[in-house]
Amino acid sequence: MSIDQLLRLPSYLMLQLVREARRLARGDLRPPHVTVLAFLTSQDAVAQKRISDGVRMDASDLVSVLDDLERRGFAQRKRDERDRRRFTVSITDAGRQALGERLETARAHEEELLAPLTASERVELTTLLRKAYLHHADLRVD
Repeated sequence: MSIDQLLRLPSYLMLQLVREARRLARGDLRPPHVTVLAFLTSQDAVAQKRISDGVRMDASDLVSVLDDLERRGFAQRKRDERDRRRFTVSITDAGRQALGERLETARAHEEELLAPLTASERVELTTLLRKAYLHHADLRVD
């Protein structure tokens, strides 16, 4: 298969853009951290199981993400007052600030990454990617 043939495959192109996006975001919060922080912004104190279900992340992977976030002061785990066997998780003020900064950085990275596209092409790209993603979202068991 030639490079020209690969460049006709949307999946190949998406993977290459993801690699470029990762290069631009190097040293920043990783996508799993951002996803969990974004989920926590709409919750008070939430059980880890609910986070895992809500962001479609394997429970064992979530634990390491939460460990990282807690170590950095971005999230806080406490014993659930109603069920002492469980922990609840909440975002800290530092976590909200870090998420806001990361989203600003992401917007700047997207400007660079998608520079050749017009505003309407960016909307169309987002719409199509979202449609494909949501089609498979219920099938995911990360």
